[in-house]
Amino acid sequence: MLFRAFTVSALASLAVVGTASAAQSPTLGPVTIIKAGKKTPIDVAGNNLHRGATIRKGTELRRWLVTMHGRSDESITLRCGPGAKHVGLGQQDKPELYVRVAQGSRYGRRTIRVRFRAAPKVNPAGARASVYALCQTAGR
Repeated sequence: MLFRAFTVSALASLAVVGTASAAQSPTLGPVTIIKAGKKTPIDVAGNNLHRGATIRKGTELRRWLVTMHGRSDESITLRCGPGAKHVGLGQQDKPELYVRVAQGSRYGRRTIRVRFRAAPKVNPAGARASVYALCQTAGR
């Protein structure tokens, strides 16, 4: 009986250790909104919006700080405000994390799912970078 109790306890301990070491989904910090009329700190490819340019009327740039907790295939959702849609993503030069649109997700909607991976030679546990979404109101 003692052996069986030890075996069950040992297996339970291994299960907990395995769970603790598994990578978690990336986390998003709070959103920061850079409104139309302000200068953009980044380029947004495909939108003719370049670093230092003025953000056009009818658009806003949303920024989140993303933190990785190890390698992860989990996607996270970025949201534009009510009545707005995603028209581009951007990052600062030489980020620790790279962002891409998740399979099955696309621009032109209020939400977009994205995935992150660590840049070469960057440890994905604790890697951080800002991701920017250019959002446009539906009337534009």
